[in-house]
Amino acid sequence: MDAAAGRNRPWDQRSHAREPGGLEPIVRLVRLGPRLQLFSASGFEWVDAQLPIPGLPQELDGFRILHLSDFHARPAWDKAYDDLISRTHADPPDLIAFTGDFVEDKHDHRRVLPLLRRLLNSLTSRLGAVTILGNHDGDLLGPPLASLNVTLVDHRCLSLHSGSATLELIGVAGVERKDFDPLFLHSLGPKKPNTVRVALSHYPDLIRRTRFLEADVFLAGHTHGGQICFPGKIPIVRHDSLPPRFIGGINRYHETWLVVNRGLGFSSIPVRINCPAEVIEIRLRKAGAT
Repeated sequence: MDAAAGRNRPWDQRSHAREPGGLEPIVRLVRLGPRLQLFSASGFEWVDAQLPIPGLPQELDGFRILHLSDFHARPAWDKAYDDLISRTHADPPDLIAFTGDFVEDKHDHRRVLPLLRRLLNSLTSRLGAVTILGNHDGDLLGPPLASLNVTLVDHRCLSLHSGSATLELIGVAGVERKDFDPLFLHSLGPKKPNTVRVALSHYPDLIRRTRFLEADVFLAGHTHGGQICFPGKIPIVRHDSLPPRFIGGINRYHETWLVVNRGLGFSSIPVRINCPAEVIEIRLRKAGAT
């Protein structure tokens, strides 16, 4: 079965409970991940999420963002990368958004740079890719990333325009939570008409400090969903200060869709139990549309 056929197979389809405000996402598991993964993210879960956005401009209706996070790459090539590359070539998204932790080794990323170059330059999307750094990456990874097929948006706002519509991509913080820069974020001002705001943060709990941004979508990683969980995806360790239900998946946090990606790699111990690696494909939809 080719990549496109696999992507379209509705293995498990469900709609989340209606969120506060009457908005209801439609989340479909295109591919269900395995309960156990050792050394490789092969068989990673593929999630298709349609998110209703109040006031979404017509030009951005159906806009697709492929959310990737937490590769924690080691020098050896993971065959899961071939699967990911194949799927983006078969059906390229509009944009790829990374939320940090490209590498596992916090102290020396140089051995992994050839792998990252091969991987990032092989992924396909219509408008390219944006990224922020994670706590494993360190500030020193930023300059090498600039030579790859990604745009670094740490402490930046990148605007994409389509007709009268604008998609704002905002990098919330750097490699540590303490790098949070409220002065920069406040300088962006209120969200303008016909604008969709997407914030990228490695840390989910920084959403608490960014409500004034009025972001429509807040993309994050870091938690790995727990990585090793009891049955029912109940994590042993959360690495986050938000309530447990926000450790992964898609939830409404006040007026924002919080999307926490479990990531495509392993931190420390190369094992996942009851918490498969995942890729999340987001489709922006007009609120009230079916």
